[in-house]
Amino acid sequence: MKGTALSQVPSAERPPLVRRPVFWLLLIAAVLVVVIAVVLGFALGAPRGGDAATMAAPTSAPRATTDAATAPATETASPADQTGVVIPATCDGIYTRDWSGDLAPRVLNPAWVSDPARGFKRYGSNDVGLVTMLEATTRLECNWVPEGGATHLFLVTGVAQLTPEQQGSILDHLATTDMDCYDESGGTRCVIEREESETWGESHFVRDGIWIATRWGVSGPSGYTADIVAAIFG
Repeated sequence: MKGTALSQVPSAERPPLVRRPVFWLLLIAAVLVVVIAVVLGFALGAPRGGDAATMAAPTSAPRATTDAATAPATETASPADQTGVVIPATCDGIYTRDWSGDLAPRVLNPAWVSDPARGFKRYGSNDVGLVTMLEATTRLECNWVPEGGATHLFLVTGVAQLTPEQQGSILDHLATTDMDCYDESGGTRCVIEREESETWGESHFVRDGIWIATRWGVSGPSGYTADIVAAIFG
């Protein structure tokens, strides 16, 4: 039978896979892909130029450098340091001339003033708020009093050093008092004079962190505060 004869004819055997051309083409393509991937990996991962030098050199801690203009001060600057105004070391340094004749019979800082047993302590103001600040900030006290002891005749001056915040507080407080305040010699001057059971007065001059506070009884000489301003500020 024809159909049977045809089904009994064996089909031609297929050649092994390794002998097929398509196998070798696929193998070569796979190898090329691996080689290209390896080459690209080295190219992308390798350091470039200056980066290589940076990676090769060990990392060192940066040196601490500070701009002198922004370096914090080791000590808090005082108002005198900030403005260049220096409070004299003694009372003789706050005057440009001798005031002993104008203030007689008062004398400057007689010995009894420093005697704790005498208990002398007066400030350049009778205002409680101002006295509190003077107690904390006064750097120089100049007391013109009779040589024999305290009387109603006196003139005391305190030269205080203020921070900008303290100066602002003092000026704000002075503005609330009964004193007359006005601009004078580059600063603010506030004065008051009263005739009650006894005549008394005060003068306050504030400028550049310096506060000149004077209180007097019975009489106060004209030009006294202006002379101190000239001696301290030039």
